[in-house]
This record gives sequence, structure tokens and C-alpha cells, in this order.
Amino acid sequence: MRLLIADDEKNIRNGLLSLPWNTIGIQKVYQAENGLEALKILEEKQIDIVISDIKMPGLSGLELAEFVQKNSLDTAVVLLTGFSEFEYAQKALRNGVLDYMLKPLRPKDILATVLKVKETLEKRRYKEKVVERYEGAANSRDYQEQISWHFRGVNEQAMEILKDVAQNFSQGVSLNSLAEKYHYSVAYLSRMIKKETGFSFSEILNSIRLAQAAELLQKDCGKISMAGEMAGFSDQKYFSQVFKKAFGVSPGEFRKQEETQLYSIIDILHLIKSEEQ
Repeated sequence: MRLLIADDEKNIRNGLLSLPWNTIGIQKVYQAENGLEALKILEEKQIDIVISDIKMPGLSGLELAEFVQKNSLDTAVVLLTGFSEFEYAQKALRNGVLDYMLKPLRPKDILATVLKVKETLEKRRYKEKVVERYEGAANSRDYQEQISWHFRGVNEQAMEILKDVAQNFSQGVSLNSLAEKYHYSVAYLSRMIKKETGFSFSEILNSIRLAQAAELLQKDCGKISMAGEMAGFSDQKYFSQVFKKAFGVSPGEFRKQEETQLYSIIDILHLIKSEEQ
């Protein structure tokens, strides 16, 4: 974590610089004696947290906060304020400022406030990372990756089998072949997959095959029957039935649609479930 201290009062700046920032996970501390200098540092460095006086020459703390917000910087702003600017600081909380501190300042209160802001920033970044990973998995055409993400809470046995299905879906994989391969009874394997995922084996297998078939149809890869065969459907009539049940249209009608969309495994599972209800 990198911290920027911006204050035109040297005594306050030095006092803040002398605090044991490393004890709360701040490794690097920069300083600026006015708003314009602080702005330059923000433009040149990756700053995580800014502690800024609300009033400074050149550029105020509020204007710095506006710059951070307008430019979508991944930076948290904390304002230092006197009692006379207290009302402005409160309003600033509605404009992207995460917190404010009222002068005079006590070292332990400063560290506690910045630690709280740091934790808030870390939580926000973690959530953004989770969303990014979700979108990446959902948009990935690697079905094993999708399985790993969407069913990440299942036990190790179930995950190994589901990944096997995702890898070999086009090669005649079945509940019987997997039961024999992993030395389980068919009934036990079926119950375990349903219990761990909330979906039946056939729903998961079909969702992978349908995701592949839909992609092939949208790419206009040869005959419609070929798309089904390449996705693992050996029976053309069955392929057409399950496809229409999931998408509401036949494979031929689906191919003619102008709008294209890459369907993930979980998208199709939800389509299948909604049709059953």
C-alpha cells in the first residue's frame, strides 16, 4: 500500500510522516505541500490512499477527491478538516471521499482511521477481482475452467468427475462409463453429482454439449447435424429435442438469428431448469 500525505502546514505533514505506517501495512509514503504537487504525484504514481487537507493552495482536498473520482482512480481519499470546514467534509463523503479526520489529530486515531479505509479499499478490490474472475470464467470457452468456477464448492471427487465430463463431453462419456472408471456404482455417482451441484448428471452433460453446439451453429460450421455430432450428440432427433427445450427454438432457427451470444454452462443449466418449472 502507498500513501500520499498532502498538507500545506509543514508541522502537520512532518507529524503524519513520523507515524509508524508500516504497522498497518503502508509500505511507501509520499508527501506534497500543496494541491498541485499532490495532483502531479497522483498522475505519476500508483497511490492507494490520500490524506489531504481540505483547504490547500493551488488545489483543495475536495478538488483532489473530484480528480480521483472523475478519472476512476483506484485510490481512497481521506480529508483533514478543521471544525469550520466540518460541513464540507460531511458533504464530501457523498462525492467519493471515504472518510475525514477532524483536527487536532491524535496519532492513534489517524492510524485507526487509515487502517479502516485500507480495509475498505481491500474489500472493494477483492469484490472487483471476484467479479472479474466470474466474468472471465463465464466468457471462457474452456469448459473445465467454467466447471471449476461455477461448481467450486463441490467435493474433490465430484470436481474431478465434472472436469472429466467437461474434457470428454464429445467422446461418448456417460454415467455408466464414469462409474466404471472411478469405481462407483451408477446410483451412487448420480446421487453424489445431484447432491453436490444441484443438477443431474444429464443436465450438466447436456449443458456442456449445448454450449458447444450453440457456438458451432453461430459460427455456421457446416451442417446442423454436424454441430450436434461434434458436440457429442449421437442421436440427431434427441439433439433437436434438448436444444429446443433449452433455447426455445430449433437448431436451424437458432442459426438464422442475427444476434449472437456465447452461452456458458451455467446459462444453459438455468435455461433447462426454467423450462422444467
